[in-house]
Amino acid sequence: MGPLYYQKLRKAQNGIEFCKCSLLHSFIYAFIFAAFFFLFPDKPAFSQVQLLEKSISIPRQNTTLYEALNLISQRADCLFLYNSETVESDKKVKLHAENETLKKVLDNLLSDPRLNFKVLGKHILIYRTNKDTAVVIQIASDIQVKDTGKPIMVRGHIYDRENKSAIPFAAIGITEENIGTITNNEGFFTLKLPAKMIGTSLLVSHLGYMSQRIPVQLLNRQQVDLYLDRRVISIQEVIIRYLDPKVIIEKAMEQRKANYSLEPVYLTAFYREGVRKNTKYISYSEAVFKIYKSAVTSGEYSDQVKLLKSRKVQDINPRDTVFLKLKAGVQSALQLDIIKNIPGFLDLIPPVEYTYKYSNLVSYNTKDAYAITFVQKADLRKALYSGTFYIEKESFALLGADFEINPAYLELAAEDLVLKKSSRLIVKLEKITYSISYMPFNGKYYLNHVRCEIQLKTRLKNHLFSDNFNTFLELASCSIDTAAVKKFPKQELLKPNAVFSDQPYSADDAFWGDFNTITPEAKLSEALSRIIGKIEKIE
Repeated sequence: MGPLYYQKLRKAQNGIEFCKCSLLHSFIYAFIFAAFFFLFPDKPAFSQVQLLEKSISIPRQNTTLYEALNLISQRADCLFLYNSETVESDKKVKLHAENETLKKVLDNLLSDPRLNFKVLGKHILIYRTNKDTAVVIQIASDIQVKDTGKPIMVRGHIYDRENKSAIPFAAIGITEENIGTITNNEGFFTLKLPAKMIGTSLLVSHLGYMSQRIPVQLLNRQQVDLYLDRRVISIQEVIIRYLDPKVIIEKAMEQRKANYSLEPVYLTAFYREGVRKNTKYISYSEAVFKIYKSAVTSGEYSDQVKLLKSRKVQDINPRDTVFLKLKAGVQSALQLDIIKNIPGFLDLIPPVEYTYKYSNLVSYNTKDAYAITFVQKADLRKALYSGTFYIEKESFALLGADFEINPAYLELAAEDLVLKKSSRLIVKLEKITYSISYMPFNGKYYLNHVRCEIQLKTRLKNHLFSDNFNTFLELASCSIDTAAVKKFPKQELLKPNAVFSDQPYSADDAFWGDFNTITPEAKLSEALSRIIGKIEKIE
């Protein structure tokens, strides 16, 4: 049975540390349209005319601009892209159309002279015109034939169209070029692409939602809100018969060698970890690594890590009784590759410690997948796991999993987590959660995203008040390289216990250059900005 790794707590000179331990565990758009814009800026291209001259009818109503654009989108079979703050999507508008062209309806609706729109295919970008506005559709011929070296910048939020809630950990990228990133907890992302990809399409996907392909030409140097529609599995797609979840799991394990790489690859990955005490961040680190990812059949310690760039900030008060630190978190993140380091809930060799249930057929990043829920057997008093994993319907590839240490037995987990502490210190685990996903490339699946979050409370004996600690680690693969892959020289390897941060944290986004990262959440950025001014030296 393969162990699943997470952090242990250990009392060190400055407090409690975390360390490892095991617990049971394009389509491509033709540039002729762009050239047409360039040569005849006052005359829209044919595709624009075709869409903008479409006639629609909508009953008279008072509504929000957001709802109006959604209704127009349905009637005209188009998709709007915009920044909700720029167009004030919550403002009240009057909507009415009686067999009128889409262009006239939009002109009446977007009465603000500062707003304009561009059309490409079925996509309509609404943007604000000012002297600083960049040309939306790139025309220069050198962009068509070579990479100018200046990356394309794409920024935006991903929301649920139904309730406008942010969608965290949504995947955004150019799948054909294995370049991408994920949204943060607030649904925000930033993606840098080589200029030669101006004619490609960005794929946006997430569990339970319809995926979208958006032309990069419309997104370049724009910040937009993208709304995903929930994917409802029709009754015709659901197999109306009993599905034995153990049979599905067995097939997934049998197909490991077919679905995952038997050859090593390079992953360029962004990693971040942080520790928050109550409402204050006391430690935050970010890094970009080049990872030698060994074959799925290789040993659990066969992956290698090479540091490319990193930064860190700390704000530790000597009066703090406890300091939490994730030690060698990147190694722990890689060991959470559950298809390589098989945990107990995927291991059906007797004695089986889990009860399984086929939950549903769901949409997982453009794939139909079986959702299998699991929980430890009722008669086992152990700190095992509960959660859901997703297995692709056709290939039986494991696409991802969301799980946690069984909340009913967290106190038993503490016995394994806390190696050493002051006898005066009481540590209570509140929650330990994990999220893992895989991405397809050239017929194989690779590790895409890993997140682990630990919540706990500490209190000194005979004291009334306690401190809340929240610590997380997160790794996202941003690109894959399968050419000339070989192990790193020994002197370039990141040691398992190394403190990888080599530079102090700054708010300068240019720090990462062309590397793709996960954008810090707004609250996190605000918290870090307060810390930066107080830091003079980074150990």
